[in-house]
Amino acid sequence: MSRPMLLPRRQLLGAALGLAAAGLAPGLVVARRSPSTSMRVYEAGEGGDGQILRIARRAIPTPGPSEVLIRVHATGLNARDLSLLRGVHIYGGANSPRRIPLDDNAGEVLALGAGVTRVAVGDRVMCTHFPLWVDGPWDDATMSKVDFGVNTDGFLAEQALVSAQGLVKIPDSISYNDAATLPNAGLTAWHAVVVDAKVQAGESVLTLGTGGVSVFGLQWARMLGARIAITSSSDAKLERMRSLGADITVNYRSNPNWHQEVIEKTGGRGVDVVLNTVGISEMERCLQACASNGRVMLIGANSVRRGAAAQGGAEFSGIKEFPRAMIMRGLTIKGVIVGSRRMLEALVSAAAARGVRPVIDRIFPFEQAADAVRYMESGEKIGKIVIKVT
Repeated sequence: MSRPMLLPRRQLLGAALGLAAAGLAPGLVVARRSPSTSMRVYEAGEGGDGQILRIARRAIPTPGPSEVLIRVHATGLNARDLSLLRGVHIYGGANSPRRIPLDDNAGEVLALGAGVTRVAVGDRVMCTHFPLWVDGPWDDATMSKVDFGVNTDGFLAEQALVSAQGLVKIPDSISYNDAATLPNAGLTAWHAVVVDAKVQAGESVLTLGTGGVSVFGLQWARMLGARIAITSSSDAKLERMRSLGADITVNYRSNPNWHQEVIEKTGGRGVDVVLNTVGISEMERCLQACASNGRVMLIGANSVRRGAAAQGGAEFSGIKEFPRAMIMRGLTIKGVIVGSRRMLEALVSAAAARGVRPVIDRIFPFEQAADAVRYMESGEKIGKIVIKVT
């Protein structure tokens, strides 16, 4: 018997991501402003003992008051998308059936609903992950009511209906492919590094792994004049991170106690800021890697098993010594959730002014969304994966 692939449902995903035609979804009206009456979309839902993703056709909706219809030019994959395809229920209960996945997006405005004045037909735009979060502090009770790919259709479709208040215009200097990486990974890293951690020139920032948020974290911290440390299980990836400006690189596979190497390479001091993109399993090492008054930005939520537990046990690694580190070093842990529209506007302005471009590993055509998912599952990528829709 062949060895199972990285995800328990991976073979099912690969097979089910084939093209299966479907009819128009009932209850949707046809958009008056489009020469076509339907569009191609991908739908995610339960299938047998796992998740499936299938291509279908739906009627093109007409925007209502305060809504905008956009042509999606590019979308992409994030870690949360794989979790959703695995069947993780972010808000509890069953995931909505036939939901269009993915929240990365960049496109152009096709039609406006009544009362929309922030954008015009033809504008190049992206929409924030949580369009109800315009500015100010996060409020989960109200702002998570619209979460693309979870309780609202996402952007793995030729067209999408969005709230106008979540839209940010894309400067001419930023391509659709580049822009599509910003509303999730780019904004999360911006929120962590710039807004919450308030990184200053001369400080040191550690980020875990070479995924989208980590690489953006490196780029934003470097833009601010910080010294960068980064971890990976691959020496080749670490070499690429050095070419992007990383000062300290640590292979956590060859050195599981990677925090000790971080301490040594910072002259025994530790780092000022850690972007924990993994989750609670690495929190103790994150805390131990900190200098006094360090700030840990908790971004990842993966439950990583270690040792005997990884062989099927129920016990997850946790935090044993963190109280002393927290108290004696005066450390802070802050949860980070994507960001507001105002934050995305600031990010876009900075990226355009400073010429910061995302690290895109591969771009897949819409018809090869299956391959994009499989490649994401492989763990081989550095930075972002983009799916070119139109």
